Amino acid sequence: MKIFRDFEEIIDFAIEREMDEIQFYSKFSLTMENENLRHLFRNISLEKVAKIIQLENMKKIGVLLDIESMPDLKIAETFSDIDFTRINLSYKETLLMAMNKEKEKFILYQELADYMTSMECKQTLLNLANQEACQKLKLEIKYDEFVMCAN
Repeated sequence: MKIFRDFEEIIDFAIEREMDEIQFYSKFSLTMENENLRHLFRNISLEKVAKIIQLENMKKIGVLLDIESMPDLKIAETFSDIDFTRINLSYKETLLMAMNKEKEKFILYQELADYMTSMECKQTLLNLANQEACQKLKLEIKYDEFVMCAN
């Protein structure tokens, strides 16, 4: 586990992780055949850009947002047996992969928050976890719409 010396290091780490996810979502927004999925991934990528701007502002002025509780539809947890290393994933599989990525970042930010002694750092990481939960929920809703349309 990486040791953070101060609030700024945590924010820089969060920005770096968001940049990694921007690359992930941007790549799939360009390569997926399904227009709805390309659009969804493009929007999530833009949300992550907005989150980086928010993180930069938090670093500059130290403003923290209120943490909202987000529901978890627990869809991603039910499909852990899919091989996500394949190149041509289906619409369903791509959504599941994205949900799992958001879940992993949610868990990461929550675990990092547990190690913080500074309340400011803890609140920031919990806010980041909440934002990951929001993005996972969007993907779960899109998945639910896809399943309902297919049945």
